[in-house]
Amino acid sequence: MNDNQTNNIRVLLADDHILFRSGLKKIIDMENNLEVCGEAQNGEEVLEKVKLLKPDVVLMDINMPYINGVEATREVKESYPDVKIIALTIHDDEEYLFEIVKEGASGYLLKDVDTPTLARAIEEVANGNCFIHPNVTHKLLGGFNRLAKNSPGLIKGNNLSEEDCDLTIREREILGLLAKGYSNNDLSEELGISEKTVKNHVSSILRKLDVSDRTQAVVTAFKNGLVEL
Repeated sequence: MNDNQTNNIRVLLADDHILFRSGLKKIIDMENNLEVCGEAQNGEEVLEKVKLLKPDVVLMDINMPYINGVEATREVKESYPDVKIIALTIHDDEEYLFEIVKEGASGYLLKDVDTPTLARAIEEVANGNCFIHPNVTHKLLGGFNRLAKNSPGLIKGNNLSEEDCDLTIREREILGLLAKGYSNNDLSEELGISEKTVKNHVSSILRKLDVSDRTQAVVTAFKNGLVEL
């Protein structure tokens, strides 16, 4: 483990397979700015460890005993909204993906993810961004799009009209790219503007939508038909 951990992102590992947790711990602790602060082997332990350790990010397996990852995510976010959650699973099934993100997860990764992507995802989510594995982004957006059209009341997000939020053309463009999983760097490159300008636009979007992070912004956008596939 690193010697200087004062500013490290603290990660809680939640998975019922000890060998998988052990491998993850070795990988994460090799990163200069990340550290594993604890482990949990089921949903009940997740709730206990989050209360005790106050991690920055939880890597959450979906299929765990007693309380599954979806329910654990819901309970963590209700009690500790500042704790970020990344679903880490073998499943790319749309139902699993949609449910855990709908309950407040900021990221979704498949367990075959490579080390650089895992580290980047933890950093992005800890900094208030969302990070969805590229292989499942389309499925997530498809799920939100269908539910927004068929059962909008089931999506947890603010009720806003286009007039209420008063987004500029540029902000609507950026919101659409956020819904596709773009990071600040991606937005900067795509739009040809500085990352500082991107941050200003994103802050304005969050304020106008009355949400605290990008995941909530995307959920609210789909709920109110502000973005589409």
